[in-house]
Amino acid sequence: MTSTLDTSGPSRGDRARARAYARDFVPAMAAYVVAIAVVTVWGGLDGDSPWRFAWALLPVLPVLGVARAVVRGLRRSDEHVQLVQLRGLAVGFGVAVVACVVLGMLQLAGLVVPVAPWLVVGAAMTSWAVAAAVASR
Repeated sequence: MTSTLDTSGPSRGDRARARAYARDFVPAMAAYVVAIAVVTVWGGLDGDSPWRFAWALLPVLPVLGVARAVVRGLRRSDEHVQLVQLRGLAVGFGVAVVACVVLGMLQLAGLVVPVAPWLVVGAAMTSWAVAAAVASR
């Protein structure tokens, strides 16, 4: 370090942005977990009621809150963090597209993959996180 002003830890502004992100993200994610539990217990997703479709979409509302938290967090961040996240999102999007094509073609060929959408989401989120971590180094 060249100065006592240089520190290896996050700045006061970085900590404030992280707290603001947590204030947006944590309640939305908690609401998502609660919504999943509610839908699983009371949604009757395996029944024949038309209301099961409304129940199945209930967790989408908190997911919109999570997306809002991510967008607000990106708007608050500096250019470097935005670039890192953009690179991570680009990789995650590419992996999601490839996973959709692979699973779609396998299903066309007759393979039944009942959790295919969750595989796509998992692959996209994991590759986003890994790519963002690599890009930030």
